[in-house]
Amino acid sequence: MKTFVSRDKRRLYDDLAWTWPIISPPEDYVDESEEMIGLIRKYASIPVERVINFGCGGGHNDHTLKRYFQVTGVDISENMLSLARALNPEVTYVRGDMRSVRLGNRFDAVTIFDAINYMRTIESLRAAFNTAYSHLRPGGVFVTYVEECADDFRQNKTTVLTNSKDDIEITLIDNSYDPDPGDTWYECHLIYLIRQRGELTIETDCHLLGLFSLKTWLDEMAAAGFEVHRHRSSVPNDAGECCPTLVGVKLE
Repeated sequence: MKTFVSRDKRRLYDDLAWTWPIISPPEDYVDESEEMIGLIRKYASIPVERVINFGCGGGHNDHTLKRYFQVTGVDISENMLSLARALNPEVTYVRGDMRSVRLGNRFDAVTIFDAINYMRTIESLRAAFNTAYSHLRPGGVFVTYVEECADDFRQNKTTVLTNSKDDIEITLIDNSYDPDPGDTWYECHLIYLIRQRGELTIETDCHLLGLFSLKTWLDEMAAAGFEVHRHRSSVPNDAGECCPTLVGVKLE
């Protein structure tokens, strides 16, 4: 007999970390990682050997980056770092908050992928950019992207994807909702339909993510000291949209 279990409550990011390699496996990250690598090589005026990836999560982007560079990954979640270490044993991983961590080293390039979305205030966004700048050698490059922008935010945008591994199938429903367009964040509501050996479990999660105008992104990167270049990504996200990609060069 099938059993239905529902836990309708806000979950911590760590609680469902184990699902991510199933929902969004490393091979799904190859194209966006390769695009970032191309921009790093285009704009860097120094040889790029050492790269630091803030907000590395489970290490799926690092799985591609490590083919070209010596990679260090930083994330706030120990559970996600455990997944990253298992996937990429040759990568150095450090627990830290991208707003405040200081490793005492400088790198040839800095990347922040979708984890930048967790910066919900201008102060947090500014802090993340300052962290990137402080870890970069002169002539190096910082690359990130704007997954959601206040200028064209779509209320109640919903995506659905299903992936499976072994005897586990997970369907993820992702809904974006902005309860107050006057502030700088929105709600990302996630519903997980997890089927394992005939048993369905439903888990819910809510992430509060930043929502800024593109001008704010550009202004804050420039204020951190970067020479800023804007690109339109050629790699669509899960909603089929191509996000603005921002490149910051730390001048000599």
